[in-house]
Amino acid sequence: MPKGADKKRGQFIGMRKDQLGARLLMMLNAIRLAEDYKTDFRINWFPRGAMAPKLGTPSDLFDQTFIDRHFIDNADFEARSATTKPLWTFENDDSPKKLKAHLARGGDILLEEGFEIVVFPWEDSSEMQSRIRSYTDRIAFHPRVAGHMAAIERAMGADQKRHSIAYHIRRGDILNEDPWKHKEWPAKIEPDELYTAYLEKNKDSAAFVFSDQPESIARFTTSNRHVQRIDDAVDLSDCTVAQRDFLELFAMSRASEIVAPPISAFSRAAARLSGRERKCFHEVMSVPEREEAYAQVLARFEAGIDNFITPSEAAQIFAKLTRRLQESDQVEAAWHIGQAILDTGTDNAFLPLLHAINSVYLSKWDVAQTYINQALDHPHQWQENYIAALAIKAHIDGALGRRASARRSFLRAFWQKPMLPDIAVIGSYMINRDRMRPGAVLPFDKDTLLHLRLPYLQTNIALQQNKILVRRALDLSAIAIEWPWFAMDGQTKRLLDAPKALGKMQDTLKAIHGGKAGAGPYSFCALLEARKGDPARGLAMNTLALEKAPADMMVRKRQVELLWLTGDHNQALNELETLRIDAPGHAFWHFLEGQIHLADGNKKAARACLEKASAMDDSTAELHAHLSELCHDMGDKDAAIAALDRAAMIAPIQQRYENRRKRLEK
Repeated sequence: MPKGADKKRGQFIGMRKDQLGARLLMMLNAIRLAEDYKTDFRINWFPRGAMAPKLGTPSDLFDQTFIDRHFIDNADFEARSATTKPLWTFENDDSPKKLKAHLARGGDILLEEGFEIVVFPWEDSSEMQSRIRSYTDRIAFHPRVAGHMAAIERAMGADQKRHSIAYHIRRGDILNEDPWKHKEWPAKIEPDELYTAYLEKNKDSAAFVFSDQPESIARFTTSNRHVQRIDDAVDLSDCTVAQRDFLELFAMSRASEIVAPPISAFSRAAARLSGRERKCFHEVMSVPEREEAYAQVLARFEAGIDNFITPSEAAQIFAKLTRRLQESDQVEAAWHIGQAILDTGTDNAFLPLLHAINSVYLSKWDVAQTYINQALDHPHQWQENYIAALAIKAHIDGALGRRASARRSFLRAFWQKPMLPDIAVIGSYMINRDRMRPGAVLPFDKDTLLHLRLPYLQTNIALQQNKILVRRALDLSAIAIEWPWFAMDGQTKRLLDAPKALGKMQDTLKAIHGGKAGAGPYSFCALLEARKGDPARGLAMNTLALEKAPADMMVRKRQVELLWLTGDHNQALNELETLRIDAPGHAFWHFLEGQIHLADGNKKAARACLEKASAMDDSTAELHAHLSELCHDMGDKDAAIAALDRAAMIAPIQQRYENRRKRLEK
């Protein structure tokens, strides 16, 4: 325990479910934070759902005394959950006051960060790099590992005057293993041609190649005599797989320079151990040099897919290349490469999605429909790609004239991740083209949306935004703010719990309405007051808006909700009656009425309303989940399971509904 630590204080608990590099960075962060905030740290090394079985035996890596002192098992970790807060809860604070108070009360802080050094706004980031390096000495390693670490230090430090470069070639599980190979990893994988070009540029430097793919190591050591592998420096034949992985990471940290993909916890952890920043190709090669390398990548594809280690490697490299081809108006070339990889029979789940997108750009709508359905039907499709595929299906359905199907597909995607960039792009297109209008399926405020636009989206997006939209995408989070019961993702929950972010949105809209009461931005600002914690002020504002726009659907909806939130349930129900008369078949009005009855404690009336809403809805999974929860509270297990089954039908990729069903069945 750090000097001065109080045993009664809460602790930092580190946890990662993925590979070694991320877990090591998590551990170093936990050690640092525990020292600075005068408490202790614990490591949940192999949590439930962990996906790296080779790391399942921590005694391979760490001294048993260290494990006994600092590791906790899943049962202990889960027993602490009620008083544990995630680290991000404190990331936007201006001072450590709340964090320290939480620790002082005995509350733990969960740390899952595995790619960056954790630095709070009130801390100095400039000193953290060197400090993190020093914390390696606080970790007690297995004696065999410690011995090999010393041998690596001697071997790689023998010629300290010569510049050495460690090249990290990431392949392994993202090519070969479920579930990793079914998602594209353009930031984790770089084509061989970039490594070759940089090797040629640095012939006078000692070169060490590290990879989780033996074929990659063999290729570079065979074709380049000055390239070495770790086995050329130290004999690791007595090591387990986990021990070898760590020792390769440690050896990488001893090189003068590390060159690696943009996102790699393995090489980033090595850099943290070295006290230096690792480098990416965009930092060490000029644009013309990189363009020439990618021209060689394209030539390799055109020469045949058998020029790659496996078709799966070709698929992953294609995921990087296709964006470049799209940006340079070579979509036809991208389409043919994608078709050639698909023809090999490779089963990477993301590939049909990419091919459907290229088909969309070429207006091959029937082909696009075939492959987007394949993407949605793939049993190993990653959740985010599945949701993106639903949105793209909506775009395809709209182009083929299937408007009802388009709206249903889009809304099923939207409620799962309202803030996903692909959702923003497709949703903006549908709203701009009137393929999705405010009305019976989804009540939303188009006038307000048109004033809320996102910065240009460049990352975490499968689509090329400028191939779909002329203007910036609409900020569809406003719809999730309007209907906070239905979004499933944590990002939306964070937004709803972030008064500062809501206030910024409010400031944008104030510049539009200028304080003039009415529908649209002014009325939405009234709702934002409630979301920020002041429903009474919101009601006062929206009452003025209602006087100016009594026929506006969204103004009246907000009046209903604000009356409910301020405790005037009878008047809220009276206002709601007007909405129901105008649109009796609208699921959301019945749902809203059910929430008011629940607030009154009338579960029977609430259930009747939610059942009506459920019968009308086929696109909002959480609506059905709310009904399930109410039925369960009323002791009707069969009805609760039936409602969960409807939710699972709408969002089959969401594990939550299956998990709830299993709990109910027990």
